Amino acid sequence: MIVENFPELADLDDEQKLILAGELWMSATSSDSESRDLSADAIRMLEDRLAHFEANPGTGILWEDLKDAKRVE
Repeated sequence: MIVENFPELADLDDEQKLILAGELWMSATSSDSESRDLSADAIRMLEDRLAHFEANPGTGILWEDLKDAKRVE
């Protein structure tokens, strides 16, 4: 795993990890990125997750609720 190459990531709390994930995602999908296309596997995974959510809408949670719950812990 890539994480093993950066042991200092283990010191981040959950909120910092989520922020880092978002920043990495944004940098990987920015307009100057050469590889903006998702792989077929990634597209399939996202489609499966969307189909699961549409079939079971009560299983999802709002980002705001997750963020608020993390602040309480």
